[in-house]
Amino acid sequence: MWHDLVFSVNTVFPLLLMMLAGLVAQKLRIIGAEGVRQANSAVFHIFLPLLLCLNIMDTEAGRAPDVRTLLYAMAGVVLSFLLMFPLARRLSPAPEARGVLIQGVARSNYAIFGIPLVLMMYPDANHSVAALMVAAVVPLFNVMATIALMMHSGRTVRLGSIVRGVLVNPLILGTLAGFVLWRLGWTFPTVLDKPLRGLAGVATPLALFLLGASLDFDKVRANARLLTVGVLGRLVAAPMVFLAGAVALGIRDVNLATLIAVFASPTAVSSYPMAQQLGGDTDFAAAQVVLTTALSGITVFLWVFAFKSMGFLT
Repeated sequence: MWHDLVFSVNTVFPLLLMMLAGLVAQKLRIIGAEGVRQANSAVFHIFLPLLLCLNIMDTEAGRAPDVRTLLYAMAGVVLSFLLMFPLARRLSPAPEARGVLIQGVARSNYAIFGIPLVLMMYPDANHSVAALMVAAVVPLFNVMATIALMMHSGRTVRLGSIVRGVLVNPLILGTLAGFVLWRLGWTFPTVLDKPLRGLAGVATPLALFLLGASLDFDKVRANARLLTVGVLGRLVAAPMVFLAGAVALGIRDVNLATLIAVFASPTAVSSYPMAQQLGGDTDFAAAQVVLTTALSGITVFLWVFAFKSMGFLT
């Protein structure tokens, strides 16, 4: 029991410290909103794609990632969106809040919060599943969230713009590049490999620092009832359902850790700007991001501790 507790603390606490450092820097005005926006752009376009690419390239030759885990995550994401559509209609009379609630529950911050979680839990493991999971779930998150928001804003869903957005996503491109280079058996020469790994090493701490720096608790003024549903749905209900299913299927260790990262991570930060662009309730969207991020330290710790103590994470 003590070993399981230490494992859980060592997994989650460093992530929280990095986020706390960003929040403190924001409060002390060391970094402002514009600085956070620009640095986030660098993380999204440079550091995270490099990290994903190199993680896949480091996979042992001939050792393919667990396709079952990838397919299960994709099915779970689609199902969570589909379940939320009728539920949101029943819970909210305001159309602009329905799409926000749907994506708030079904769309996790996997790339920014989830990948560091897997790396922290299994620093020496094969991370190809965690890296390829980006290509599996991020397009689904983007497509389903766009549909949910547009349907409830009265706007027309344009398939071409959704596909174009997925194809030019730097995280998807980095993942696919890594997979192609791995399949070809190519590696970077030392003169390139060392600086590229240095840049990739910036991704995790900087992304979490900026996540903390972007939190604005003044925006937590949304509908308390809907916000409660959104927070509990994202941090409790979704992981309870889909992680139980994963365990029943025999998914364990780093693959299970990857699914914890997919289904138990807080609401994606990008949910807020997307709600702004597509006519959603922006106050509600911001509140979901802030509260799920703030409370995820507790809930993720409990999920990791629970599965570790039951022997599903070794």
